[in-house]
Amino acid sequence: MSETTMDRKLSEIFDEAFDLYNFLSGNYLQSFEICNIPTNSQEFQENVKKCIKLFEDSTRLVSVCGLFSTNELYTELPTSDLKYLLLPFFLGILTQKICGGSRSDIVEVAEVYFKDFLKRCSEYGIYDDVKPIGGGSSGETNSSSSITTQQVLTQQVLQRNQKLEKYRQRKELEDKIKQLKIVMKSQQVDDDIKRDFYINLLKMSTHDAQEELASLVQEKQMLSFQQNRQQMDKDVQHMHKTSSVRPLKPIIITRDLAQKAVYGMGYPSLPTMTVSEFYDERVREGIFPDPSKASNNSNSLQSRYMQEQSNDFEEPEDIEREKKLEEDDEYEIARLRAKDEYKDEHRRGEGNRYNRS
Repeated sequence: MSETTMDRKLSEIFDEAFDLYNFLSGNYLQSFEICNIPTNSQEFQENVKKCIKLFEDSTRLVSVCGLFSTNELYTELPTSDLKYLLLPFFLGILTQKICGGSRSDIVEVAEVYFKDFLKRCSEYGIYDDVKPIGGGSSGETNSSSSITTQQVLTQQVLQRNQKLEKYRQRKELEDKIKQLKIVMKSQQVDDDIKRDFYINLLKMSTHDAQEELASLVQEKQMLSFQQNRQQMDKDVQHMHKTSSVRPLKPIIITRDLAQKAVYGMGYPSLPTMTVSEFYDERVREGIFPDPSKASNNSNSLQSRYMQEQSNDFEEPEDIEREKKLEEDDEYEIARLRAKDEYKDEHRRGEGNRYNRS
């Protein structure tokens, strides 16, 4: 196969893929025919895979032909070769349109395409790799941690002006491309118009590639967070399955079976029991004493108290006093009356007022 035949075939393959890309992209490269096919439909996905394959074949042929080198500028390239610099950008856009499979792999592949496109455009002088203001390395950020509020505000203003300038440039390029695209539809197009069209298209694509890369960085962070969250959920589910601890449940204590039936119907999720059921359960658990065994226990507090009370009434002095009162003993009656009169005439604590005002 001669170089002329290979170049013609390469041009045919690229033009076919480029027309299909214009139909699928839905942006400023869109052809006059509008694509109304849903992105996740089988027809759309088949067209995307077909377009990717055509651009991949074009990339292989470009590598075989050796069309590009690292020691040239875009001004030295022939007009017919300029369009092949767009191959990695087109592949990056199409890769993101793939539905199904691992999204992390799709993001990684698209990121490689966009970085390769910007690197090649930078080598040919189409794209100036200028970092945004305030976007230095982490070391620079740490060294400038003591910047003043005025410097921060100045950086924010400069960043805003930089974004506005990029937006203005992109808008101008978009308007030029729309006008040149109409001229490119004619059968005979001047070589200068083709060159102007592809150069503006390359510059426009560098702006889009930067935005796509920034979006992919954020998506990678969200995918990483989502994967970590799914792993945590799996660990928690596994822990619940292997755990034998009985879950906590509230218990409503009711006084009788009637209340238990009422609360049980009103709150079916809350188990209820009567006081007797609650006491019986605690007796079975060994927390409360068994009433049937407590009656035979001579060491209980109640048994000891009753025994002490019975012993007090059996004292001889108490028995003798009871007997005197029953016999109306004059001496005992006089003693009790004198005691009552003394209590009536003397208030309690009256003798403990020494050295008090």
